[in-house]
Amino acid sequence: MKMNGLIKVMVIGVLFVFPICANADIIGDVSLKVSASSPTGIVYFPSTSGNYYLDYDVSLNGGSLTEAFCVEDANASSTTQQYTLISIDNGLSDFGLPADSYLLAALVANNFLADQTEAAKAAAQIAVWEIIFDYDGTAESLNLATGDFHSTAYQSAAQQILDSLPSTAPTTVNGWALAVNPTITTGDIITEPYQNYLVQVPEPGLIILLGIAVSAIGVLYRTSKP
Repeated sequence: MKMNGLIKVMVIGVLFVFPICANADIIGDVSLKVSASSPTGIVYFPSTSGNYYLDYDVSLNGGSLTEAFCVEDANASSTTQQYTLISIDNGLSDFGLPADSYLLAALVANNFLADQTEAAKAAAQIAVWEIIFDYDGTAESLNLATGDFHSTAYQSAAQQILDSLPSTAPTTVNGWALAVNPTITTGDIITEPYQNYLVQVPEPGLIILLGIAVSAIGVLYRTSKP
């Protein structure tokens, strides 16, 4: 590679990385396609109820499917949508979200990875919804028989998950990010029109950096042609 070409790649990389680093909580924007599948179960949200899918997976930027957990009672999109990925830490409170609830939900998601069966995924999804809709900082609030959210589907297994959670939320959970739609750069997160998700991203920044590298290579190729 010629030196001037290498410089172009470096400059492009810096220009793209700088906005990401400017706000430590926002990882960047991605194209997200969700895939929901069985098992299903009857669940009761604050605003609606019905028979819902309990196994969610997402494709980020056209990649292979990875584990995800729904954290809303909004509609899922049948098409690819733009989402913003946000790190799951105490900084979520800056976006108008109860950080402890999302940290505990991410902990449930992380613990699920030790037993990746359909039943375990369904129970973990039920537990995640219970935390998001009912957690008030006390263990007593995590009861699937009462509260704004409740469910009889996978209730015993989900309650066991909830009962095993620590008394205080961790300060950060690695390996997961919060995907929100519509995309944001600052301010409170809007909980519509489409579902938001906890998504498995072992190296969240890698998704963005990969996009940067592909873009940089494409620009370099075009500018180097005679």
